[in-house]
Amino acid sequence: MKKKILLFLLVSGYCHAQIDSLSTIKLEEIELTSLKAKANLLYFPGAVSRKEIPAEDQKLQLSLQEYLTSIPGVISFNSSNFAQDLRLSIRGFGARSAFGIRGIKLVVDGIPETTPDGQGQLDNLPLGLLETIEVLRGPSALRYGNASGGVVSIQTLSNVDENFHRIGLRAGSFGFTQLNYTGGITDEKNQLILHLNHVKGNGYRNQSQFENNQFNAKLKHQLNPSSKIIFQFNATNSPFAADAGGQTLEDFSTNRREARDRNITFNAGEKITHLKAGTSFSYEKNALSIQAYGFVSNRKFQGQLPFSNGGWVELNRNYTGQGSLLTYAWAIENIQSKTQLGYSLSFQDDRRERFVNSNGQKGDLSLSQIERFTAFGAYLIEQLTYKKWTLNGGIRWDDNRLRVVDRFLFDGNASDQRNLTAWSPQVGLSFQLKPGLIIYGNYSQSYETPTLSELSADPNNRGGFNDLINIQAAQNNEMGLKYKGIKTQWNVAYFSINTKNDLVPYELVAAPGRTFFRNAGATLRNGIEVDLSHQFSKKLTFSLSYSHTDFTYEEYESNGRRLDGNKLPGIPNSFGNVSIDYIFKNKAQLNYERIYRGELFTNDSNATSVAGFWRDDISYKVPFKLATTKSHIILGSTNLFNVKYSDNIRINAFGGRFYEAAPERSVYTALLLKF
Repeated sequence: MKKKILLFLLVSGYCHAQIDSLSTIKLEEIELTSLKAKANLLYFPGAVSRKEIPAEDQKLQLSLQEYLTSIPGVISFNSSNFAQDLRLSIRGFGARSAFGIRGIKLVVDGIPETTPDGQGQLDNLPLGLLETIEVLRGPSALRYGNASGGVVSIQTLSNVDENFHRIGLRAGSFGFTQLNYTGGITDEKNQLILHLNHVKGNGYRNQSQFENNQFNAKLKHQLNPSSKIIFQFNATNSPFAADAGGQTLEDFSTNRREARDRNITFNAGEKITHLKAGTSFSYEKNALSIQAYGFVSNRKFQGQLPFSNGGWVELNRNYTGQGSLLTYAWAIENIQSKTQLGYSLSFQDDRRERFVNSNGQKGDLSLSQIERFTAFGAYLIEQLTYKKWTLNGGIRWDDNRLRVVDRFLFDGNASDQRNLTAWSPQVGLSFQLKPGLIIYGNYSQSYETPTLSELSADPNNRGGFNDLINIQAAQNNEMGLKYKGIKTQWNVAYFSINTKNDLVPYELVAAPGRTFFRNAGATLRNGIEVDLSHQFSKKLTFSLSYSHTDFTYEEYESNGRRLDGNKLPGIPNSFGNVSIDYIFKNKAQLNYERIYRGELFTNDSNATSVAGFWRDDISYKVPFKLATTKSHIILGSTNLFNVKYSDNIRINAFGGRFYEAAPERSVYTALLLKF
């Protein structure tokens, strides 16, 4: 059946190409932040998805997941547990994460949001400011170094044509409320954007309430016609985000809204404060362009986990970075070239302490250590275009240095250090079969170090680094077809990825609720990704995305059992999205989405599986004028038909607590005022 569906999509896309081929659009280079360069999206020999977000967006704005469901190859979980944050996976990278994002680079406004060791979080991302999202699918170590199984590059509101003020108020089921303000001020050389956001909710389950407050400022100054500088600042405070915990199948089926009793006893959850300041500079004149950035960031975290010894965690994290990229373009007759030279330098300093969690109260100290990660990378990228051919490739060298200083010496000194150097080559080639229709292929290598928090999770309950886990490495092969016409565009990509030492999460009887990590010998990941968009008229647009995965362990022994040939847990065998957008005569807009997630396994042994499901979301936006304002009212519903499914799967959880129930049908409304 899946093969028939894929064949139908390919044939349909090819037919559209035949129909549209006489009227393909003229394609211009645009600034692709995920590629760190101006490029033609169609001709680049790799899978890149780009999505534009309207200013008066009609989403609920509860999670970034709402904006990623239509991008093939990308699957996300855990959108309603704000103590764990969104778990994001691209072609299987990031699936292991117990909380936050691992193995995928997050970049916001050209500045890395991911720490040098590969950890990322989204609780400081201002969803009300989103302008574009780009996803570079597949290993991308050439451009981003460590933990680049994929790249999510986000651009927030950047241009102010006229002074404005915008106020948004949202309210919905389960106590959800949001109030935000966005203001823009502009003159001849300066643009200032301010954004404040307050959001809170009771959550669907008991012990899942949350609150988040954000302040963002961005100042852009045009130094001269060729150069500009941007200053940005973000402050986030989340005073509480409770964790309801994993559920057994029985609890998931009969007591969906109940929290795990241990999570209540130990008052599981987190609170954070996050500060980040950065600046970026760009210069472009004739054939030469220069980009540079620098940033400093501090994150204070207090987490309470559902166990006693070490169950109270306090972390003070400082990380800074700086990078530059020089691009030179030249042309000789039919040959065009772009040469890029760049480097990145980053530092991470984690002050980690663990205490006894005495039924939700802070107890005695059980671990104290300083963890440091220093990363330097230098890279060369070359793009050559000759008639219908485009060649893009390069090589990168990284030097990563990890160090831990044990400050809790009652059980001995566990101080340690590790060094890792790596070469990361990548090469891709595309060819124009006919106007608007491109075939391409590429090869790349990437690597991923365990994060500092993963290294500090030692199943032997010692300080220092867990010496049982090692570096994960990957080799990626990809080929695909792209087409873009006036009304129709589609992309098909096939990939095959071999990894060694895959990092896999698990739990132990002695520490239920705490996640540890181990290495699998090798995996093989094959997959197909399809997306199609067609504009039937100026009023009606249809889009579709579909991903099929075949991810298996090639070499893996766990607890004395051979698991060769088993499927990787936490990744559905297929997933996709169908969306319809319609604009009425009064400029009202209707969006209807059907989201599909196929069957997946919960553990390495494949002993337990979770059935697939369809979920439906709908939203309706109506414009109106109130005095001098340009305003909108939004009505929407998520999980329209009240499907019972698990929002998150806790991979290899002890005691069968794999499930976290997703919210039932929810409704929301919003009022947006702009003046």
